[in-house]
This record gives sequence, structure tokens and C-alpha cells, in this order.
Amino acid sequence: MLTKEEYTKVHNFRSAEQMWDTLAITYEGSLEVKHNKLSLLVHNYELFEMEENESIQTMFGRFQTIPNELSFLGKTYDNFDHIDKLLRSLPKKWKPQVTADVLPLGCT
Repeated sequence: MLTKEEYTKVHNFRSAEQMWDTLAITYEGSLEVKHNKLSLLVHNYELFEMEENESIQTMFGRFQTIPNELSFLGKTYDNFDHIDKLLRSLPKKWKPQVTADVLPLGCT
């Protein structure tokens, strides 16, 4: 069901396609806007790092929003990419723990 504002935008169109396209641009943005969002999210993914005094849970929650939004825009990474990115985003003080937890997995 359309809101009054949405109806006002599309009520003069003759085809459902025109209505759909107008509403899609309203809510999703133009292709240029989508491309810019995608570029920004990829940039955020690549530069993601754990913040000082941030818990693992908070960091993971903050990280997870990035791949979710990327997926919505059609860009996906596999779980190994996510794991690798998360491990590389940890500060140096975590290196002994990461080495102790991950190294045995690689030795099996």
C-alpha cells in the first residue's frame, strides 16, 4: 500500500513500470548513487580495523553491517574473506592469541 506521498509521486503514470522505476529510484537511488554507495562500502570493508578499547562483540557487529549492505548492493565476499579481514583488523596486542588459535587449524 502506498503512502499519500508515494501516491502523489506516481498517480499520473500510465504504466506500472513507470511507477516502479520512480519508486525504486526514490528508495534505492539512481545507478550512480548505488555505485557511490558500493564504492564507499568496499573502501570501508578494506580499511576496517578494530577501534581502541572496542570489544570483539562490538567490532564484529560493526563489521557485519558492511558485508550485509554490500550484499544488498550485489557485492559479496565469502566467509574466508570475512575471517581473514577480521583477523587482520585486530590490533597487534591480539597477535599471540590469533596465532595460538589459528595456527593449529592450519596444521591439521
